[in-house]
Amino acid sequence: MEGKTLNQETIAKHGPADEQITNIKSKRQYDIIVFGASGFTGQFVVMEMGRFSQIYNLTWAIAGRNTDKLQDVLNKLYKTVDGYEDKKIDIIYADVQDINTVMRMAQTTSVVINCTGPYYIYGEVVVKSCVLTSTHYVDVTGESLFMEKMAYIYNGQAEENNSIIVSALGMESVPADLGVEFLYKNFSGELKNVDMYMKLYSSSFVLTNSAMIHDGTWKSAILHMATYKQRKYYRNLLDELMGITRVKPNVSKILHRRQINMKADKEEWCLAFPEPDQAVIARSVHHAKTKDNLPYNFNVRNYMVFGGLISAIIGLFVFVLLSIMTSFNPIKTLLVRYPKWCSFGIATETGPNEKLLENSRMSLTLIGHGTTSEKPPTANLKDITHKDNTYKRQTIIKVKAKNPGYGFTSKAVILGAITIIKDQINIPKGYTIFLLVV
Repeated sequence: MEGKTLNQETIAKHGPADEQITNIKSKRQYDIIVFGASGFTGQFVVMEMGRFSQIYNLTWAIAGRNTDKLQDVLNKLYKTVDGYEDKKIDIIYADVQDINTVMRMAQTTSVVINCTGPYYIYGEVVVKSCVLTSTHYVDVTGESLFMEKMAYIYNGQAEENNSIIVSALGMESVPADLGVEFLYKNFSGELKNVDMYMKLYSSSFVLTNSAMIHDGTWKSAILHMATYKQRKYYRNLLDELMGITRVKPNVSKILHRRQINMKADKEEWCLAFPEPDQAVIARSVHHAKTKDNLPYNFNVRNYMVFGGLISAIIGLFVFVLLSIMTSFNPIKTLLVRYPKWCSFGIATETGPNEKLLENSRMSLTLIGHGTTSEKPPTANLKDITHKDNTYKRQTIIKVKAKNPGYGFTSKAVILGAITIIKDQINIPKGYTIFLLVV
């Protein structure tokens, strides 16, 4: 089941804003509303919002359909974050099953931070409401189908209504996209290929019976695998509309060994992992080439680091097995409806505990390959590209994050929303890329 699609009667009733809002911040009651604030991710966003709002002097509120749970989240905020002894944050009722409540919420704020997933099911009504009310929108989704479908359907209307729509402002795909941009700017020579390796690990051994992920993450992953044909359909439409050319997979490197840690003299096994970063980067590269006239002529490929061969083979087996299982609708329904049992306790409604999250880490290694006319000090004959007498060059950068799935993600999406408020005049309207926002 997809999120509700607004019919023409609803659009005619509410319609786009009568005027183009060029300084939306001065016209709305709140700067930011966190929608889905009582959810697992939403609670992290609320805590960080409590801190950032005082730094940037922002007015904000939280929204959702269960006001009791929302009040519990605020009570925790008041106890945890300094500065709220004499402050009260407003609670707004909004339910994705009732478009009118979401529209009313969107009309009161400059930016909506949407934490209500899976976005494939619940996200469209929020995007549509923001577009119709000339409200800016950000989220933390990693669901490729949702991003590309929303971009294809709503980009034109968002541009007309002066609305900025930005997805994937989290662990996926801020480090990857900004990492590529940083690598390009600091590569001495012509960058031709970028290999990107993500490794998730724990900073110390944690003995716990906690779940590894929240069941919302599990549901998003299952729906992602189950919607391959729809993803391909909307991706092709979007690519044709924007003129995007995507890099083809390197079959020989689907499963391969690579030395990721340059300080350790060992190779680790890796698997191709293109979604969703590769799609986001493709749009950023396209924008840089067509809008900014930058000579972006390089390919980017993404991989997940597993370490040992057995771990990589198990990871590949599980992915293939789930992909086959989700192609059958009854099995897909069971996987989504009973995540705890189907995942053998890996995914639960309560999610990972605080100790597990505090020890979780993410390392993203970007290896840039290209050529340079400058002779490196240690160059030898094998480093010369005989075609034009240039030299091979390799540049490596690393991005690291603590509690990447929730702590880092919460900070990233809030800073994205703040940037929109502070610098919206210079950000292209429509379904834009976050490289222009964060």
